[in-house]
Amino acid sequence: MIKIITLPIILFFLLLSYAGYSQDQKIQYSFFVAGHTSGKPGVKNGLHPPFKDKYVYIQNRQEIKFGVFTGDIVAANPTAEDWDKVDADIDSLGLPIYFTAGNHDMENRLLFESRYGATYYSFTFQNDLFIVLDPNIDQWNISGAQLEFLQNTLNENNSDTNNIFVFFHQLLWWKPNSVYAETGPNSFEGRADSINFWTEVEPLFSKLPNEIFMFAGDVGAGSWAVDFMYDKYNNISLIASGMGEGPGDNFIVVNVLENKEINFDLICLNDSVLNCFGNITDYRLTTGNSFLQTHQEIVHIYPNPANKKFQVLIKSDTEKLLDFHLYDVNGKIILSRQIFSNVVTEIQPAIKSGLYFYCVEKNGIRINSGCLFFSSH
Repeated sequence: MIKIITLPIILFFLLLSYAGYSQDQKIQYSFFVAGHTSGKPGVKNGLHPPFKDKYVYIQNRQEIKFGVFTGDIVAANPTAEDWDKVDADIDSLGLPIYFTAGNHDMENRLLFESRYGATYYSFTFQNDLFIVLDPNIDQWNISGAQLEFLQNTLNENNSDTNNIFVFFHQLLWWKPNSVYAETGPNSFEGRADSINFWTEVEPLFSKLPNEIFMFAGDVGAGSWAVDFMYDKYNNISLIASGMGEGPGDNFIVVNVLENKEINFDLICLNDSVLNCFGNITDYRLTTGNSFLQTHQEIVHIYPNPANKKFQVLIKSDTEKLLDFHLYDVNGKIILSRQIFSNVVTEIQPAIKSGLYFYCVEKNGIRINSGCLFFSSH
């Protein structure tokens, strides 16, 4: 009887220690955020199996009260059967889950809404405000009735709220010629040439006294996309995480402390050490310490935007030969080339004008990636 009682307790504290926890931290509550939970693109198997393997960890952390899925919960062309599998997987977890609509989820909007209701909404928990948005409605824009909903929700709640957590699928803060340009998402599907995140949405939050945490989930599905990212400026933190590629698969546990401060656990899905990536705050972009910049290899693509051709220079002190891949916005590989480091290589691809992802790999492991604007005219 003693062994049966003590084993779960021992397991619980071991799991906490693996996640970088100390027992004297005072957590009011926690929740987890998981992006691209459908996992590997094109696979229809309910939720991503490595994520389900971490259910025991989640269940043994009793302070975790709920989870938020940040889109692409199912693979492309979803059916009722696909959603039935997701529902069954959630039932086995045994926690409330809030859905954020992804582009694949919205390929059958009527089916989604008939099962789960509105795709933008808000709720409160422990005096914190949670807002879920749907950029799929208007080409990554938060506009019309949804923008009015957002404005009203903030006006009605910000003065009585501590932290504000905002969730959407797409990397709305992505912007060319900025610190975010190299944090490539899984896809730019449906994105308008110009969107209103920085002109209309972000200003609604930056003027508030609250701490703001924004989460996106359309990353981590392939080698062309980042696995996670973090940035913080003023009162706003920008966070993305996702799964599906393999080695970089992850989700995030958000811990709300009793003093209302926030910290995070970045959880590995494919490593026995749960915090194998360290702390997500270590990768803050505006400090020049991104995940990509921790590698010794530096990639220069120029000119970018490119016209008919471009040049690649990979600076490295350790590697001589690296793999260069070019992907379209849907993640389909359209060009692969082996490139010698520290040598300028010119590439003149026979491709259409548009936006592309590039990725540099060594032995199948991504060491750098970003976006290329290409014109064939």
